[in-house]
Amino acid sequence: MTQSDIDPPEEIPTRITNALEGSSDSQLREIIHYAQQLLHEHPPLTDAIESREGEVLVRTEDYGAYTIVVMERPEETGEARGPFAYRVNWEPTVDDGGKYRWHYLGRVHGSTGGD
Repeated sequence: MTQSDIDPPEEIPTRITNALEGSSDSQLREIIHYAQQLLHEHPPLTDAIESREGEVLVRTEDYGAYTIVVMERPEETGEARGPFAYRVNWEPTVDDGGKYRWHYLGRVHGSTGGD
């Protein structure tokens, strides 16, 4: 196999990219098939996201590697009520397998469908 001019994604460990680059075409097809099976075993992120304490889930938008989540705080009034947008993604960890990371994006302006 010839050396590739394609730059691998930074998130993939070097040992894996080296193994992939050293694989034959038939091995790469088997790897793709295996990876697709692994993906199908994991439920979509939107299925795993639940409301947090004091918040109500308004909507989710799946973007593959992450999900945009819009939440409201029904016990609050005014701007403290929201709605607020978050980007949620799964981050694998060595210790416990992984956890969901919530990244606050800001207050959502305009209609959320719940007003």
